[in-house]
Amino acid sequence: MKLLITSFFLLLGITIIAQNGSPLPAGARGVGMGNTGVSNQDIHSIFSNVAGLAFLEGTQFAVFGEQRFVGTGISNLAVGAAHSLGSGTFGLTIQNYGITDYNEQKVGLSYARKLFDKLSMGVQFDFLNTRITDYGSAAIFTFEIGFVAPINKELTVGARIFSPMRVTISEEEDVPGLLGIGFSYHPSKKVTFNGEVEKGIDTDLSIRAGIEYHIHPVVSLRVGGAANPTLATFGLGFRISDQFNIDIATTYHQVLGLSPGIGIRYGLKNSIQKKKR
Repeated sequence: MKLLITSFFLLLGITIIAQNGSPLPAGARGVGMGNTGVSNQDIHSIFSNVAGLAFLEGTQFAVFGEQRFVGTGISNLAVGAAHSLGSGTFGLTIQNYGITDYNEQKVGLSYARKLFDKLSMGVQFDFLNTRITDYGSAAIFTFEIGFVAPINKELTVGARIFSPMRVTISEEEDVPGLLGIGFSYHPSKKVTFNGEVEKGIDTDLSIRAGIEYHIHPVVSLRVGGAANPTLATFGLGFRISDQFNIDIATTYHQVLGLSPGIGIRYGLKNSIQKKKR
């Protein structure tokens, strides 16, 4: 039975979810907007493109939990933290994905800084571990690099390269190198459009898009979609205070069903930055 479950999970991961080393979706805000985030500049950048961390202030935390395809028992849990200093922003992320008999863990250490006023760069070193009950575990190291450029008040572009060098998991499998490019467009203070494309060395082009609309000062509505795989997404954001936000989101796959998730964001500004303001 364990062999059957594990085989099914591996097939599911390779053909639908593209796990086995691929970046995991994390952060309910981006999930609600079509799984986008490569051009964002918030704490969720620690999951989608660490270059966005360079624009943060103080210390910020993010927690995200997702039930992948209700009824399968597959979960995606992630915790991220970032702290900005005068020289840049340091980050730490920990993620766990899988079921009881199959788990993927990722630990990432990152650093991001502004190269210029309108360009930031970030690097993250990743420890990836895959564990299968009765078969043991395998651990590898890789890295990712990203850039974010706020062109003007309305438009920001970003790019992320995950595992640019070949890293072998097993004799038959490598960590899939990925390139993602995207933009965020803010036609007004209430509206944000996200769009991005992602291409892997051995995978077809994935297209994602989403929109966020602040229907109230404390409530945001998010919708999005993606092609390859085909997904529809929906989300809500609640601004409890300047420091505390709650986000909920769900992804719908026409075959596998719903994947609901919830996230919490919390931030504190340090004393040095308070004095500057």
